[in-house]
This record gives sequence, C-alpha cells and structure tokens, in this order.
Amino acid sequence: MHTSSATHSQASATQAFFSCARPAFTLSPQGFKFADWELRLRSRSLISAAGHEVGLTKSEFSLLLALLKRPRQIMSREQIMDLTQAEDDVFDRAIDVQMLRLRRKVETSGRAPTLLKTKRGVGYFLDADVQVLR
Repeated sequence: MHTSSATHSQASATQAFFSCARPAFTLSPQGFKFADWELRLRSRSLISAAGHEVGLTKSEFSLLLALLKRPRQIMSREQIMDLTQAEDDVFDRAIDVQMLRLRRKVETSGRAPTLLKTKRGVGYFLDADVQVLR
C-alpha cells in the first residue's frame, strides 16, 4: 500500500508540473492582412497595397482590430465598446463616428462600403477574409 501512495504522489506532482508548465514563448500575431490592406500591430500602422501608411487614431485602430479578430461577425455598438475598451463616458453614437472615419480611410469605393458594413439595427462587421500574420 505504501508504493501506491508514492505512485499517487508522483502522479500528482507530474500532473501539477504539466498543468503549470507554459511554453517559453507564445506566437502572437504580428498583424492582419485583409483585402488590399495590412494592419501591423507593433507599429500600430495600416499599410495599403501600394505600401503607403495610413494614420489611425487610437480608437480607429482598436475598432479595426476588433473587427479583424471577428471577420463577418456582426457586433453591436455595445459589443464594440466592450472589445475596444472604450471609456465609460463614450456614447454608442461615438462608434458610428469612428466607423465613418475608418471607412473614409479603408474603403476604396466612394459608394456603398464593401469592407466595413452595417447591418441596420444590429451592428457592424468586416466583410473580408482575414489572414493572421505571424
């Protein structure tokens, strides 16, 4: 019976070790590619297909990042505010303004948006394939 207790103790120690063990590093994304754009996380920059950098405000960057992480998923203003960690005093209509400004920078057509779309009465979504850059 003594050996059973020792074996159980070793098994518990091994299990504890592996449950706490973490990889030495984690691969975090370097950026995202969508349509003719690339969002680089480290430099917080948006690069066009021609290689031009388009300036983004902090809130525009956060909004675009939230959309890129959930392509084709419709998100309400409230969900976007939660995901972008918008300050409590930000009104939901501020999301509309940020989306308008972001569309002016990202959309290539002056007509109806092709990438940053609205589902009336529901929310916003990114209608594009997204590639994670590592």
